[in-house]
Amino acid sequence: MTAINPTGTATSPTGANSSSGTAASQFSNPQMFLQLLVAELQNQDPTSPTDPSTIMQQTSELSQVEAVNTMTTAITGEQTASQQNEASGLIGKTITATVSGSTLTGPVSEVQLDSSGTPTLLVNGTTVPLSALTAITT
Repeated sequence: MTAINPTGTATSPTGANSSSGTAASQFSNPQMFLQLLVAELQNQDPTSPTDPSTIMQQTSELSQVEAVNTMTTAITGEQTASQQNEASGLIGKTITATVSGSTLTGPVSEVQLDSSGTPTLLVNGTTVPLSALTAITT
């Protein structure tokens, strides 16, 4: 028996999505996963019920995806904090950077954060991304 899940795509009794979505995208939204699981259980064929091990496998995959998402968020936060710390340590130092194809050398007078929290350096009135640095001198 084929059921229609809340997104409007067909699912088989085993819960496999018949559209071309990947497993990661299917499990990236825990609420959607639970909605799909409930829909699957409500619409399953009584003569061929869903295997409990399949449900446990899907639940395990959901937990793994949630754990990876949590770790990714934590790592991104640590990376941003590290970049901000590194940038603030450059105030007063002379840097060389390549900006728009031109080489710029001068002292870092200020550190600014862009809208995403990524640090940029102010050198001789020019905003320089941290990634554009080619040399640092004291």
